[in-house]
Amino acid sequence: MSEKRDILLVDDDPDFVEAVKVIVEKAGYNVRVAYDGKEGLEAVKEKLPDLVVLDIMMPVMNGHEACAKLKGDEETADIPIILLTAVADRVTTSTYTHRDMLESEADDYIPKPVEPNDLLELIKNWLK
Repeated sequence: MSEKRDILLVDDDPDFVEAVKVIVEKAGYNVRVAYDGKEGLEAVKEKLPDLVVLDIMMPVMNGHEACAKLKGDEETADIPIILLTAVADRVTTSTYTHRDMLESEADDYIPKPVEPNDLLELIKNWLK
């Protein structure tokens, strides 16, 4: 049997994290979690994941900053990053825009609320 792929989920909403973790684990992946960008970077240093699902709007260090640090480091630059964000629904109340998403170094993004099957499809496609 092949080894399970390792996903790092970084989001500051504990309820969301738990729900997504259950869904992704049911699909056969190992899931580790972090609750802000800084914690996410520390988790990556502890053990390189196969893929990172990264929220944008978080305290301490936001997802854009964490993504830039990961993509700017030779050791982690090739790890696929999926940005997961509610920005699409909050453009008028957020400092983040659709342009930020497009200019990000992330490999892909998906808006919240996310359909579990859509997220799983993205994860599956990036881990081929």
